[in-house]
Amino acid sequence: MHLGFLRAGIDADNLLEHGVLADINGKPSEQILRKALAKFKEARKQLDVFTAQIGVMEEIERKNKAIPEHIEALGRILQDHPALERVSLTNSRFANVNKGTGITVNTGSVGNDFGDLLKNIKADAKIVAEQYDQLIQAFVPVIPLGKSGGFAAMVLSGRAPLPEKVMHNVDQLMVFVQFVDRACTTSIAADMQVYPKGLEWLPKVDWKK
Repeated sequence: MHLGFLRAGIDADNLLEHGVLADINGKPSEQILRKALAKFKEARKQLDVFTAQIGVMEEIERKNKAIPEHIEALGRILQDHPALERVSLTNSRFANVNKGTGITVNTGSVGNDFGDLLKNIKADAKIVAEQYDQLIQAFVPVIPLGKSGGFAAMVLSGRAPLPEKVMHNVDQLMVFVQFVDRACTTSIAADMQVYPKGLEWLPKVDWKK
């Protein structure tokens, strides 16, 4: 489900890098930067789509009850699962190093049950969306620098808001995707532990052949 915003975010970062390189080489970069901005906005919209899909899963969770064996298996896995790195608007490797305060990360639980797991994913998606909003807000006013040069100097100086927003966004996007993947893996592991309970409708196959 997260391929939408991840793909758009990576495309945006790639275009932004090409814009900086064009500026360094004395070439107009404004059009490339505007394409990067469009991709950042697309990634932001895709985050809303992702969050809505998590909401659908929450509704399914509320209206249906998992088999007891799965609830028990997932609860056991989550109880033993170590804390994972979680997104934050203020804590990131780049932001802390840039301020000379050392490297720290924000960690938190996957969740206590499947409903809690979905709630945590949704909460972290909201933080990533806010980070994108801040990045876009910082990006818009500096795009005109791409007309006649100066964009690369602004980025590399580290003194404007945009560079830190971009670096923080790249870092936190990867943190979020990894959290989502690892959180989902816990549920898959529970499925495997209780199989074929609850999945009797699947066709039988002899996988040993």
